[in-house]
Amino acid sequence: MTQLSDNSLIETPEEREAFECLERQLQIDALAAIARTSMTMSCTGIAAKLFDAGCRVDLALVKK
Repeated sequence: MTQLSDNSLIETPEEREAFECLERQLQIDALAAIARTSMTMSCTGIAAKLFDAGCRVDLALVKK
């Protein structure tokens, strides 16, 4: 039986980028699914649904 070395757990920059891209898309898909449940097309209504689902924004990062 062959045992994997500890080095087998190191990811390449390409793998990390692919993972981050996939994670981003999954998050966007989940947010879109929540937004679709809004009874209104207003930005405030959709934002309220997202907030109720637990989404939070770092207000320091919001550009005014």
